[in-house]
Amino acid sequence: MDENIADINRQMQNKRLNELKQSLDEIILANGKAIELLIQIISTNPKRMLMGKENIVIRGDLATYCVPIEPILNRMKSPFSNGDTGFDTVEVHPKDHFVSNESRACIQVDASEEIPAGDIIASYLLGLSNDLATWTKPNMSPLRDALLQTYGLTLSPLTEPLVKYLHDTHGATMDIKRGYLNLAGTNGFIWRIGFGNPLVYGFSLEMKKPRQKNWQLISEDTRHLPSSYRFGNLIDAAALVSEFPKSLLEDEWSSFSLVRRIVGQYYKPLAAQIHKENIGGENHHLDHSDSLDQIFSQLDKKIAKLASA
Repeated sequence: MDENIADINRQMQNKRLNELKQSLDEIILANGKAIELLIQIISTNPKRMLMGKENIVIRGDLATYCVPIEPILNRMKSPFSNGDTGFDTVEVHPKDHFVSNESRACIQVDASEEIPAGDIIASYLLGLSNDLATWTKPNMSPLRDALLQTYGLTLSPLTEPLVKYLHDTHGATMDIKRGYLNLAGTNGFIWRIGFGNPLVYGFSLEMKKPRQKNWQLISEDTRHLPSSYRFGNLIDAAALVSEFPKSLLEDEWSSFSLVRRIVGQYYKPLAAQIHKENIGGENHHLDHSDSLDQIFSQLDKKIAKLASA
C-alpha cells in the first residue's frame, strides 16, 4: 500500500517537474526569438540605432539618446537581484551633437508579464527612435522634461512639436518671438505665461477676466511663489494654469494660498470664498516668513473689501 502511494507521488512529482521544465523551455525559446528580433531591429536601422562602446545610440527626430548597455545585460542575467528594476536613465543630447552636461530621463515602458524581455527592449529603442510620436504620451513626462531642459524655449527641433502639443492639449497659442503663451482657463479667464525675459528665472503670469481688456499681472516671476516647482517647465505651467481659477476656487492646491489671494483681489467669487474661509478660521498661514505673512494680511484686507462690496 505504502509503495503504491510512493509510486503515485513520484509520478505526480515527475509530471509537475516536466511541466515546470516545459514552461521554462517555452520562456527561453520566446526570449531567444525576441533577442533575435531585437538584433535584427538594430541591424536594419543603421541610421537610427548605432552601437557605441558603452551605449546604444538612438537618433530620434527630436534628440539623440544614449541607452547604457551594461544595465540591460545585468537585468537579463539576474532579474531577481536586489538592484533596481526597469531601465536606467538615458542621456538626452541635442539632435545634431553631443554635450558634456546632457539632460537625463528615467523612461519606463508599461509591459505585461508575458512579454519577453527582448521585445520590451526593442519597444523601448523603437519608442526613442520615433520620439516625435511618443514624447506626448501620458507616461512620457520624464522625456518631455529632459527635452525642455535640453533645448529651452528657443527655436529648436522641439519648437514645432511643442507648439502643436500645447495647442492640441490646451488650445494654447505660442509666440516664440515675443515669448508668450496664451491659453484659456476656466470661468471665462484668459491667461498669459511669459518666458522670454532673461531676468526672470521662472515665468511671468498675467490674466484677463471675462470682458477685461488689459492684462492683469499676477506674478513677475513664478520662481518666487511658494510651491514654484509646480511651474517647473512650460508644459507643467500650462496644465496648471488651464485649471485656474476653478482649482483656486475649490482650493484644489492648498499650497497656492498666495496665488489664490493675488487673483482673489480682482475676482469677487474667489474673494468671497477666501473671506468666508478667513472668518471661519480655515486659513492658517503656517511655515511662512514674516514678510509673506504681511503680504497675506494686506491681500486679505483687499479681499474682505471686495467680498463685502
